Amino acid sequence: MNYLKVLGFQLDVILDCNSKDEYLVDTKELREEMEDVKEIVSSKNPDVVILPEMCYVSEFASYYEELSNGKLVVAGSIYKDGVNVTKVFQDGKLYNIPKCNASGAEPMIRNIDRCNTSEFLKHKLDEHTFFVGGKKIVVLNCMEYYQNAHYIARSIPDLFGIISICSNNNPKVFMDESRVIHNHVENIYTFMINCVSMYQGKPYGKGQSYVYGPIQGHEKEWLLKEGIVMDEHVSSILKLGSEAEYFYGEFVNDFSRFGRSDEYLNNPRNVEVGIIRKRVLK
Repeated sequence: MNYLKVLGFQLDVILDCNSKDEYLVDTKELREEMEDVKEIVSSKNPDVVILPEMCYVSEFASYYEELSNGKLVVAGSIYKDGVNVTKVFQDGKLYNIPKCNASGAEPMIRNIDRCNTSEFLKHKLDEHTFFVGGKKIVVLNCMEYYQNAHYIARSIPDLFGIISICSNNNPKVFMDESRVIHNHVENIYTFMINCVSMYQGKPYGKGQSYVYGPIQGHEKEWLLKEGIVMDEHVSSILKLGSEAEYFYGEFVNDFSRFGRSDEYLNNPRNVEVGIIRKRVLK
């Protein structure tokens, strides 16, 4: 069975903004954190690497480019000309994807026209869609998930999963949305990657990144015994805390749910949650 190896990083960062742009503050701690990220990536050799919204470090572009050979690297996002742009690397090529939906707290909402779900599905979805190991994945940036994921999950055939990168101080509302999505569509994944951040000198991004998707009951029991945190929803696979952490797992979505079946394969497998390195940014 063709498992997809996914590695997500909940980075601890400092953000700031002016009236037009939000931006990542370059610090010694951030660069050390990114060196830790590189070590973990090297040890896991994943198919997919995910960094949070607003956490794109341009100085690492050549690293992302090289890393993306045979892989999908969602390298975060960065403001350009007043618009939040998602940076995705695949097979050595960079894809710049302007964010289509924003909240009222984001400076970019003053610079873009409203994009409704119908327009997003018709005109924007293709540039958000990637294939890894033959599996279809849609990459969304924060409010793009909140506005559109419910419709994507229920209308896009052969979808393996949705990646959403965030810089979010209220992850609960996104988890509530994910619960609704996965109540209706049991056989896809949501990989929600949030950052832990200070924003203009105050705590902002709350972390609590999570993975929802198909998980067998026996595997859920094993993961709980191993100390993996999840919530009560049947599709909850893992949830991070509120510090710099990563998760790794290997996932399929075509399997038998019954442990007695000849076709049974444990899913997910090799799930791991760990601390990147404890930072003191506050």
